[in-house]
Amino acid sequence: MTSEWSGRRVTQARALVATWLPAPCARCGVTVDGSKEWVVGHKVARSLRPDLTWVISNWQVECRPCSDASSMAAVIDKARAEGAASSHAAGSREASGLPSSLPGAPGAAQGVLVEARDGLSWQPETMRACAWLAEFAAVPDDANPPLWMSPPHPEAVDSYGAAAVAWIEKVERKSLRWWQRLAIVRQLEHRADGSLCWPIVLESASRRSGKSVRIRGVALWRMATGPTLFGEKQEIVHTGSDIAVCRKAQKEAWRWCLAQDWTVTKGNGKEAIETPEGDGWYVRAQDATYGWDTTLGLVDEAWDVKPSTIDDGLEPSLLERSSPQLHMTSTAHRRARSTMRSRIIDALTRDDGETLILIWAAPPGADVSQPEVWRAASPHWTPARLKMIAAKYEKAVAGEVDPEADDPNPMAGFCAQYLNQWPLRARPVVRGEELVSAEDWSALAVLPDVEAVPVAAAIESWFGRGTSLALVYREGDRVVVSVSGHPDMAGAVEALKASGFRGRTTIGKSLMGDPAVRKVNRQASAQRTAGAVGDLARFLAEGAFHHDGGEHLGTQILEVRTQPGPDGARVVSSSRADAVKAAVWALTSARSGHRRLTEIVLPTGVAAS
Repeated sequence: MTSEWSGRRVTQARALVATWLPAPCARCGVTVDGSKEWVVGHKVARSLRPDLTWVISNWQVECRPCSDASSMAAVIDKARAEGAASSHAAGSREASGLPSSLPGAPGAAQGVLVEARDGLSWQPETMRACAWLAEFAAVPDDANPPLWMSPPHPEAVDSYGAAAVAWIEKVERKSLRWWQRLAIVRQLEHRADGSLCWPIVLESASRRSGKSVRIRGVALWRMATGPTLFGEKQEIVHTGSDIAVCRKAQKEAWRWCLAQDWTVTKGNGKEAIETPEGDGWYVRAQDATYGWDTTLGLVDEAWDVKPSTIDDGLEPSLLERSSPQLHMTSTAHRRARSTMRSRIIDALTRDDGETLILIWAAPPGADVSQPEVWRAASPHWTPARLKMIAAKYEKAVAGEVDPEADDPNPMAGFCAQYLNQWPLRARPVVRGEELVSAEDWSALAVLPDVEAVPVAAAIESWFGRGTSLALVYREGDRVVVSVSGHPDMAGAVEALKASGFRGRTTIGKSLMGDPAVRKVNRQASAQRTAGAVGDLARFLAEGAFHHDGGEHLGTQILEVRTQPGPDGARVVSSSRADAVKAAVWALTSARSGHRRLTEIVLPTGVAAS
């Protein structure tokens, strides 16, 4: 028998229960006589016992308001019941970030949350001690304090925030929310000489909190006042998960800017606002953040921004500027790249004196079925927001995917988007010794020229998880190895052809029969990971190569772990190593043809796509 409560059978059930009237509402006790709206309720909620949906003895009379009020409670009870069963089945498994008792809780078996260092909790007494922060010590009824926030900078003497807020509210023609004003005042703390204290701002809040308004306001304020305040032309570079996200934030300012006789460019991918004096706010794709003289770098929805966009693009462009800032903002995402996630972990565990962290999120280990937990993750709170999140939670528990969450796991999407819970896991302890330290690897970084035609190439894949293409370029008396990641062999071969290489490509033996390489001039390599790692260790020991600081090869090399064995070092890590193998094969091929080369440069190229 179907458990769905719908259709003609509900009409029949209602007709039967109508013969019981008048009768007291089973929830509030008020007599239901049919003059006001009433429903057929269930003593045991359908979400808990769908098999009792059509059992007449489980029916009861309920007035409509009581029935509506009880629907969310039933959903929560279902979540708890399912969680209890899950917890029982899992034994005493310790969950982190979210209770393991919730269905679909993200990362329940991925280790423990990092522990935030002392001093990041909300401290009203500290706020009152700073003249520019005293007004924020009392949190209004429609706001919530951040879960984690850096204390006032030790060198700060004041903030430009109050003046900026007044300017922004005049331009926006509306009052900023409490959290927006707090964030702006914190971001614009300055020293006695007028320079800003925080070169990096990491900000995260749940979805629909008003982050775009804050981004737009600060960008416009800096364009209008920055040249005088900081003594140089303002160049604001705005990137993010995609152009549409950044365009939306800037678009709301176009009309006002045109009224000021500022120039507005609306072309897709070329969006820009420029003042007559040459100050500009430029929306650019992730791969177009290089070569600017950036004074303010904006990174929107940073969860899906490549590390190289920040590390190799924006951050170098901020050097030698007057009071430069990198402002990264994002709602959490379960599949977040390392870009924002690793920076939050670092800011929570150590104080570098440069990073301001502002995070609104549900507390670790909180019961995500509780409205007070939803509120803690929302910097701005209204009855409408409560209703919206309750509806999102009900759908998540029911297994309905939220398109806005962009996550196939409904509960994981809910916890990320509306509770802003990042997968901030402590780095696991890995046995074995690293091939090279992160510091030493970083010290080997250079920016080589890779526009020449390659002189050697190699391709290897990793058990269906992706394919790596290594291309070797000659640069004087040295060679450059560039490694890029591709989703499959066809993608790697396409990139190989685009490079112009026509020589013999070294390909993993197991890939030689792939249809995509049939027309490729190729030779097989059966070298195992241990052999490739051994060769790379030798190249490292020779000190004869460098890399460009890219992500794909660097990530794999830094995850390699070895232990001494009877026949030399053996690999004990199980992480991907296709980029390592491809780089070694291509490098070996190039060296065999050019014995007199004195230096080898190993850039890792484009991050895996």
